[in-house]
Amino acid sequence: MTVKALAGWTVSLDLWGTLIGHTDKDAVTDWRVAEFARVFDTFGHRRTLDEVRAATSATDQKVLRQQRRHGVQPVLDDMLAAIRSPLDIPNSPQMSSALRVVHTHAALRGCPQPLEGAVEALTALSMSGARLVLTSNTLATSAEVHRQLLDDLGLSGYFADMLFSGELGIAKPHPDVFNAITTRAQCPPQRVWHVGDDRRTDVNGALTAGCRAVHYRPDGEAIPDEVPVITHLGQLIDLLTTACQRAGAGTVVPS
Repeated sequence: MTVKALAGWTVSLDLWGTLIGHTDKDAVTDWRVAEFARVFDTFGHRRTLDEVRAATSATDQKVLRQQRRHGVQPVLDDMLAAIRSPLDIPNSPQMSSALRVVHTHAALRGCPQPLEGAVEALTALSMSGARLVLTSNTLATSAEVHRQLLDDLGLSGYFADMLFSGELGIAKPHPDVFNAITTRAQCPPQRVWHVGDDRRTDVNGALTAGCRAVHYRPDGEAIPDEVPVITHLGQLIDLLTTACQRAGAGTVVPS
């Protein structure tokens, strides 16, 4: 007989900045700006790259603030309208269709890859008896593109469930995101650990909803905190095993 240390527990993991990151983040912005400008020009609205970059950047910053502070999930067409507005470009169905493709696929231009220790951590967690859930905020990149990316990176198979803010209609730190984790896992919030690198959206969001949290700080600064802190994903399985054993013994299953 073997004790599955995390059996009966749900471990939710953030995606960007926790499990994966861009190899070239600047390439995402540069390609998106260049493609937006090309589409605008094609439909008779020539604008400089600097003008398009300024409008795009301002919109990104605004929707990110709303998401991180209030859990508001941006709507793709609203984001595109906010970019067009300062450029004084009217909408058209054909142009919007092209802009949507650019906006939702731009993240792939950064060549996203698993962060150091991510695959090893997921492998260890998958053998621990825990139910693994991916809980990710999305901005421009759609849930469909995220799923294809995770398939391509070989990460999809680790997760029993994937929650994307673009499909939920709300975003971390909104407590209903974490309520969705517990509802779909059919477990109380006290049996859910959420792991992420963002203090506001991941840690505070999870705690507000009654879940447990691990703060991932890859910068190496393990500051004293009321929540567990890790500086490398390789530390996660031991931390959770110890914490869950203190909270309640794992389930004995046939070896």
